[in-house]
Amino acid sequence: MSRTTPKLGCRLPSIAGIAGAAVLILGVTVSAAALEKMPASCQLYSGEASLDSLKKRESHLKDEFLLSASTASGDHCEMANIHYKLARLLPDQQVQYLNSCIDHSQRAILRDSQSGAGYFFKGLCLGRLGEMKGIWNSLKIITPVRENMEAAARINPAIDHGGPHRALGRLYFKLPGVLGGDLKKSIDHLLKAVDYGPRYWENHYFLAESYFENKQYLLARSELQSAMKIASQPSDDPDSKSRTVEFQKLMNAIERKLH
Repeated sequence: MSRTTPKLGCRLPSIAGIAGAAVLILGVTVSAAALEKMPASCQLYSGEASLDSLKKRESHLKDEFLLSASTASGDHCEMANIHYKLARLLPDQQVQYLNSCIDHSQRAILRDSQSGAGYFFKGLCLGRLGEMKGIWNSLKIITPVRENMEAAARINPAIDHGGPHRALGRLYFKLPGVLGGDLKKSIDHLLKAVDYGPRYWENHYFLAESYFENKQYLLARSELQSAMKIASQPSDDPDSKSRTVEFQKLMNAIERKLH
């Protein structure tokens, strides 16, 4: 069975155009005084997913950046979130928006080393750029993607319905064994993603794929059935309905293995 490309949108997604290396600050102990001075927590985009709404909010944030020299980390997190979404909606501008997503994510991290959303979106956008080039042409970004997602999972594992663990689960699923691919690690992370996002169909669907590759066919069928049930409900997710073909393809493969 061919492996699907992670959404890492959550799918989660070359760093040649990114200056500097990622600096990850994990397990930092912060004093009460330092906490009082710490920038506002990351805020994510909460508007409609339409192109028009995203562009309007992008324009508003740009104006805020121009007017303020002390922009909170939250603004950069939201801009990174918006540019990740715009990269999916505007394929011809995808590289531009993904690089901007990485830039704003790093700015959020520099302002607040405990910005889980900053690490998360940086990992997503690095991953998407890597997907565009292919695994073997993107070896240098595998470690940064993993480290950013691990940081996000430590700081804010619940973001985007368990997004950090979902992304790590897909990373270990998609990587060849020689590059660190590991189905057990994939399943472990995806089980955590399901814990944080039990009503998010991608968590169940990706777990079903990992179970299938690990020859755990009954578990794969159960998770796929959960994904199909959730995806059939009314949703703002533009991709859920388009998954019907992929759902059926995986279900057919599972049934062939069981009979």
